[in-house]
Amino acid sequence: MSAPLRILQICHKPPRPAVDGGCIAMDSLTTGLLAEGHRVKVLTLHTHKHPFLQDQIDHTYLEATAIEAIFADTELNLRDALSHVITGESYHLSRFHVPEMDRAIEEALRVDMYDVILLESLFTTSYIPAIRRLSDAEIVLRAHNVEHKLWEDVSQGMGPGPKKWLLNLFQSKLAAEESKLLHAVDAVAAITANDAQWFRDHLPDSTDTSRVIALPFGLDVENRLHSEMNTPPNAVLHLGAMDWTPNVQGVQWLKDEVWPLAHQASPELRLLLAGRHMPEDWTSDESLGIDVLGEVEDAQATYNSPCIVVVPLHAGSGMRIKLAEALAAGRPVVTTTKGMEGMDLTPGKHVWVADDAPAMSEALVRLIESPETAIELGKAGRQWALDHLGHRARARILTDHLQSWVDA
Repeated sequence: MSAPLRILQICHKPPRPAVDGGCIAMDSLTTGLLAEGHRVKVLTLHTHKHPFLQDQIDHTYLEATAIEAIFADTELNLRDALSHVITGESYHLSRFHVPEMDRAIEEALRVDMYDVILLESLFTTSYIPAIRRLSDAEIVLRAHNVEHKLWEDVSQGMGPGPKKWLLNLFQSKLAAEESKLLHAVDAVAAITANDAQWFRDHLPDSTDTSRVIALPFGLDVENRLHSEMNTPPNAVLHLGAMDWTPNVQGVQWLKDEVWPLAHQASPELRLLLAGRHMPEDWTSDESLGIDVLGEVEDAQATYNSPCIVVVPLHAGSGMRIKLAEALAAGRPVVTTTKGMEGMDLTPGKHVWVADDAPAMSEALVRLIESPETAIELGKAGRQWALDHLGHRARARILTDHLQSWVDA
């Protein structure tokens, strides 16, 4: 067995508490790498939107990762955004670059030697110059999405206006940055095969394509709550952070176009909307059977309830962690083609897929009216998660690639 790798993981938001899909993806990899015996130090940004809540993180993790958190003010500022239009820089990326993180990275590299620097998402890549000044470590981008494609999808779902124009401009700058950074990193671990192919297609001519891999995130599926797997569903649940634009667009479509059809067909059916940062003007509506729950204390326990999970996404790349969590809990899932992107799921066997409002409404009602079908769908989804999403297995796959890149 090779010696344990020394890894510096640089994150754009705190992996713990794992409050959203991005946090779960980062934390799962850290957990898997530590379980495989590697040394992992975590340096993370934290923001108003994603604060560093040290008192909510267990001591074992704090000690194992020696985590340090640096504040970055990423609040949107129209004046700064317009100045970046003039200078031609990416405003999306510049918001995440602060001198304090440069200094923290330099200090970490002076104190210890690392074999690998893991950059979590495009938003940490501005720190590459600081890393290169002091380290010969392999720099590996862990691409959670092809970011510009995500915002391209979001823009397509918006009406015409200055906000769409500005978003299209930022999106084009992100596309340029994502292509350019492939000259600056040593390897890319994308979360889906489609995303990995985009990066391969845009590699410099001299770069070995084997240095771009697809590595879906992992979950501790075996220990996920799933005691309600054999209970017929009695409600429809959407659980997701509502400060992420694709979620807002998807749930707005669910509320406005899908749910009225489902409610008309099955007036007793209830829609539960849960998640952080719920829009203030979204309120429960007894006449339509909509319950706005807001932030829930325990996402695992919420998924472990007799419900159908709906993932109504039409935008974004990457992998839907809320979908993976629902599968791990044995919940029957209805999603869109975009929603199941990045997972090798079989529609009709592991999930039901519906891309327009009538089809999604019909799918939700059919699963409520056919509890045996719903239970079988949930069982098949959990088995798929058991077979494909173990976080130690994912970490082991990444380790094999990291070791080969370090040894090259």
